[in-house]
Amino acid sequence: MASRKETYGGIAVALQGISHTFKARPVFKPVSAQLPVGCECLIRGTNGSGKSTLGKILSGELTPAIGSVGWSSGGHALDAEELCVLSQRVSPASSLHPHLTIAELIAFQGQFRPWTSESAAADLLDKAGLSHHMHQSYRDLSSGMQQRVKLTLALAAHAGLIVLDEPCANLDSSGIAWYREALAERRGTTTLVVCSNDREEDYIDPDLILELKI
Repeated sequence: MASRKETYGGIAVALQGISHTFKARPVFKPVSAQLPVGCECLIRGTNGSGKSTLGKILSGELTPAIGSVGWSSGGHALDAEELCVLSQRVSPASSLHPHLTIAELIAFQGQFRPWTSESAAADLLDKAGLSHHMHQSYRDLSSGMQQRVKLTLALAAHAGLIVLDEPCANLDSSGIAWYREALAERRGTTTLVVCSNDREEDYIDPDLILELKI
């Protein structure tokens, strides 16, 4: 798997009995797991099972109320601040600056996070059919186009951990085909986490499945 592709500082994740609470009640039963570098992990559950919450914990955006989570790369433990510039997360709730054009969004992110190659983002957007929309503001794009832009910024980034929450939301059949091709290209080069209601188009071939139960 990872041995056949160049890895991008892949991040290993260790979960020790983690859960979160809402109004003092657990969102999901405690989860323990080891996510090795380069694996594809599927977080599966029904609506309200806590998939998005666990995705936020994995990406360092949320501290678990119960248990602990640790990240490492190349044997070096990472803190949340280091993880911030080494990981990407996309969800239906996440958005981008509404007034920036696609070209400006690429330039802005490129100031903080490198791409897998100089033309990675532009090439992926071209395959997504957005090359003629580069100077259109994000707010003026359709929901499907916005989702393609968000996924591009994540999948083209030189990231060691990518968390995708319901990645096929708002994508039509051509968008889903584009996404799956892009995801397959990243599989094995980085640690992938997909949060899904078990829509088969969201993931490729998980090495690990975390089934969330309330």
